[in-house]
Amino acid sequence: MDFKRFLQLLFLFTVLSCSETNKEKIEDNSLELTSFVRLLEYDLDNLEKEIIALGDTIQYLFRHRDSILINSDRSIYQFENGIANSLPDADINLSTLYISTLAPSKEEVMDLVYLTNPLDPIFKNIFEKYEVVAQVYLNSNRQMNRLYPPFEAIDALESDLDIPTFNFYYEADEVHNPDRKATWVREIYIDPAGRGWVVSLIYPVYVEDELMMVLGFDITANDLIEIYLNNTSRNLVIIDATGTVVAGKSKGIEALSLPPLKNHTYTQTITSDSYRVEDFNLFRSKSISVRKIASRIILSEEEKLTMKDGEDSFRLNVRKVDNIGWYVLDLIFE
Repeated sequence: MDFKRFLQLLFLFTVLSCSETNKEKIEDNSLELTSFVRLLEYDLDNLEKEIIALGDTIQYLFRHRDSILINSDRSIYQFENGIANSLPDADINLSTLYISTLAPSKEEVMDLVYLTNPLDPIFKNIFEKYEVVAQVYLNSNRQMNRLYPPFEAIDALESDLDIPTFNFYYEADEVHNPDRKATWVREIYIDPAGRGWVVSLIYPVYVEDELMMVLGFDITANDLIEIYLNNTSRNLVIIDATGTVVAGKSKGIEALSLPPLKNHTYTQTITSDSYRVEDFNLFRSKSISVRKIASRIILSEEEKLTMKDGEDSFRLNVRKVDNIGWYVLDLIFE
């Protein structure tokens, strides 16, 4: 952990530990929320820097393509039905590889495999360095995926996936990302590799002005809860730019008149077979008051709101997470 992040965590702990008058508590609640959001922004910003540096490494590999391919060890991966190094028998130091049956050229896609083999220790290092990162991967328009840590690809992936049609690829393309920057997939989605509901940081890699591949870091909803929300006593709920709950404390989610939680925990709910992400959108809450509040948060970007719905009454402090476009709601019950 670097020194700046340590100071932020120390500040957050100090705010949590203080006892104050009611006026001071209101002010410190706001400071605590701001500190929570700044810490999250700082961590996400570091991930953006990391994925850009990874893109630079891939550019290096392509500049030295011929020498790398000549000296590559072509025995590292053994493919069966387009998949290599799948769990349960995977080498944990290597990625899992997937080649779709839609790959236009077997020779070209295998050259891409050999060229990117040096990325495995880098992928592993990033995964181990950042607690919040659940997966590190690349997807190529040659219909190849390289992902760390290894997973049960044989059971999780169909043989004929069209990789560029997924949002974790096309949202980085020239149409959706003309500035060619690191960008966040703004809506949570189900991970094809079986990690549940995730949000992705993606970054396009161009070779001779052609989009060759898209890098990705995945953050799971479960990790957001474990790493961030469980370290505060506040009743926080994180929503994306569409109003969908990304992560949250159970009491806060239930107060927003969303569907009942499985065993009263959001973590168990989002990993259940019956979970539907659209059901946990504030604009689809059964409460008219909640739907109006969603509009005021997302469309008007109001930061202080109150709500009374039947016997329920609470205040909301809201802060926006600028680099990803999320909103953190702090529900303060009367």
